[in-house]
Amino acid sequence: MPTEEKCECRSVKLDDNCKENSGKMDPELKSIIDKIAKKEGFTTYNLSVKNITPDGNNYLGLLSEVTVQDTVTNKKLDLFVKSIIANADQLKVISVSEVYGIEIYFYLELSKILEELQADAQIPIEERYTIVKCYRESTTEHIVMENMVKKGFYTWNRFDVISLDFAETAIKQLAKFHALGFVLQEKRPKYYEEKIMPLIYPIKLDEEFHKYFKNMADNILDYLEGDAKSKLKKNITALFEKGQKYTHDREQTMTMCHGDYRPNNILIKTLEGKITDMVPVDYQLLYHGSPLSDILYFIFGATDREFRRKHLDYLKNLYYDTMKQFLKYFDRDVQKYYPKEEYESLLKERLDYGLFVAVWYVQGNLADDENVPDFSKSQLTEMSFGKSDLAMKRLREMVDDFIEWGYL
Repeated sequence: MPTEEKCECRSVKLDDNCKENSGKMDPELKSIIDKIAKKEGFTTYNLSVKNITPDGNNYLGLLSEVTVQDTVTNKKLDLFVKSIIANADQLKVISVSEVYGIEIYFYLELSKILEELQADAQIPIEERYTIVKCYRESTTEHIVMENMVKKGFYTWNRFDVISLDFAETAIKQLAKFHALGFVLQEKRPKYYEEKIMPLIYPIKLDEEFHKYFKNMADNILDYLEGDAKSKLKKNITALFEKGQKYTHDREQTMTMCHGDYRPNNILIKTLEGKITDMVPVDYQLLYHGSPLSDILYFIFGATDREFRRKHLDYLKNLYYDTMKQFLKYFDRDVQKYYPKEEYESLLKERLDYGLFVAVWYVQGNLADDENVPDFSKSQLTEMSFGKSDLAMKRLREMVDDFIEWGYL
């Protein structure tokens, strides 16, 4: 389990050189904070800012903590800020300004609707899908949220395999999120058609991304030998093409998807080692797609071979059973939205989507701190995450799994 002092809203470390100095704050951000402070009843106050150095958990934003403290009453307001990186859209395969717009849309509009749906269904608070408070003064340049760290939340250490407790809780949350998408489709069809369905997967799986994918696969080949090496090498292009197909296929059951559902984007609170509360965050890659993509992205990005052998089948069933129970609050039958036969059939057919995302994602997620690239200065095809032994161990195991399961 990670230690709390290492964690912010993204398993990050504080910059010790940062001083209390609101004068260094971006003028637009300072204006936003001032509006929030006044709205919250602060009249005379000081601002303290701590910049946060990402360590492989957040590539598309500059992170900071801002504390507003009343000079008379000492009342505090603890905020967490995500600011768009400079030169954001040079990455080509993703429009950073657009995904910030998507996240603002989620927090300021869609989240309110999801909360209304759950309230109308009289779902007990402890059973609801939970969402972090975001301030309406936020913009596509600066997203300002409640700092959950100050409430005892933190994120899982990205280098550690998740615990079964974490996996269970996260899978349940994901099932509820997908179920809310189905409910929204039925209860507000016009809204869903106009606002959610146009959201395609934000990462462009084009030729530029194919080059990046091949570079990542070539890194893995250096750590493989024998049958594993030859089979992965033979299937690199086919695996990429499958990933494209699975991502863009609109002839299957679809709902709103998180798009980046990984432990780094899930806040937890624990008591005596047991998770007592969990809040997913970071909706920049929100899109209308297959719920399987979120499930496989989560499982294959955060587990090792031993964990999958013990718990993969259990978690697949837990996801579906949770969705079934959650939809009962809305008097809806899961079979109407997501027939179990389709779920199980597609999951078996498209399990290798987990290998597809792992090839391009795991190396970055498990990169050593000194090898985390600066996304504001690097082209995707030029990026290197170094050769992390941990990442390669996980990926070797994954290749072995997919050979054993008959996908390679």
